[in-house]
Amino acid sequence: MKSRLMSVILILVFIVSSTVIAFAAENKPIEISVQDVWADSLQWGKVWLKTIDLFEKNNPNIKINRIYVPLGQNIERILLGTKTKSLPEVITCDTQDIPHLAEAGALFDLTQFVNDWGKWDDVFPGSQSAVTWKDKPYAMQFSTNTLALHYNKDFFEEAGLSGPPETWDDLLTWAEKLTKGDRYGYAYSAFTSEEATWHFESFLWSNGGDLLALDTPESISALEFHTNFVKKGFTSPEVVNWNQGDVGVQFRLGKTAMMIQGCWDIPSSVEANMNFDITKIPVPKAGMPTIAPVGGEPFGISPFSSPEKQKAAWEFLRFLMEETGMEFFNTNVYNIPTRKSIAPSVIENLPLLEAFLVTFENARNRFEYGGGEKYPNVSVAVREAIQKAVIGEATPEEAFKEAAVKIKELMQE
Repeated sequence: MKSRLMSVILILVFIVSSTVIAFAAENKPIEISVQDVWADSLQWGKVWLKTIDLFEKNNPNIKINRIYVPLGQNIERILLGTKTKSLPEVITCDTQDIPHLAEAGALFDLTQFVNDWGKWDDVFPGSQSAVTWKDKPYAMQFSTNTLALHYNKDFFEEAGLSGPPETWDDLLTWAEKLTKGDRYGYAYSAFTSEEATWHFESFLWSNGGDLLALDTPESISALEFHTNFVKKGFTSPEVVNWNQGDVGVQFRLGKTAMMIQGCWDIPSSVEANMNFDITKIPVPKAGMPTIAPVGGEPFGISPFSSPEKQKAAWEFLRFLMEETGMEFFNTNVYNIPTRKSIAPSVIENLPLLEAFLVTFENARNRFEYGGGEKYPNVSVAVREAIQKAVIGEATPEEAFKEAAVKIKELMQE
């Protein structure tokens, strides 16, 4: 009798245990890995971690395993993972890298997810084109940026300037008036990276120039203007050694009165208690539109993940594209939301973003106007020419004519 009772008890224990284990397995969160380039020590990294926490609280069935990769190593890591078919479920890149990664097979075609979402038309055209290659969306951009002119209002008042420059002539004149002692009037990056091309593209495009035709009068005169500030002593020749971060530091140290910079740099100037404002990048002639490049890091999904994990990855991207995720992240990093219906509320609370939003309406996607998947190599030729012209190794005309030959050969490969 006791033996039979014990057997019944053991069977019941087994059934209950199996049920509990099965229930736990059914309710175990799906784990996905997300690779990003934002260091924890920086504001962006801190906000990003909080954004992930916010997602997990709203989606307890999905667990995010975050992987940080330094920006300079990111593309190499993605391409290596593509060869071994072992990528994180979610990966990020610069907008310029979308065509190259799509062609390499590193990104999953999001067409079906985007169609089911039904809000693609609410995304700004610039952010649509930035993630689209051959008519297919390969990533989602929930946060974007472009460039504008930041200026120190105290220095303007000291120089008797009542407002910001609007034209190229204004910018040159203002830079001369603001150059005083060890302070330069104007700064930008001409560093040996994408940043040199990125800081120049607005001047090139606003003047009718073309990355694929640098030997035209419009392209050459844009470089002549760009380098003239160093030649005249209104901009430090050290710009060839300054990345964007260095330019921002010079601005906050009072070593330059104006700078070309993105919206991500605003928090640093606010924290430094600077009396500054921001306006659109000046144009060749009054009334012309500022045409600046689209920036930002979009996020895509690995084509090698299981359908279940791809769906979970999409839920994460969709959260970033909806009001809660998009407003939280962009408000805390001073970046531009990519949806027309969400951007106004963020801009209302962060008026320093107004010039960026206005500029973004005419912003261009770099690879769309710079050689598609070959844009990164086109950019190398452009920035090498910019450096040669800035340091006086070649005239702007010589530098761009040489670069134009390289680019034409590159496009024929």
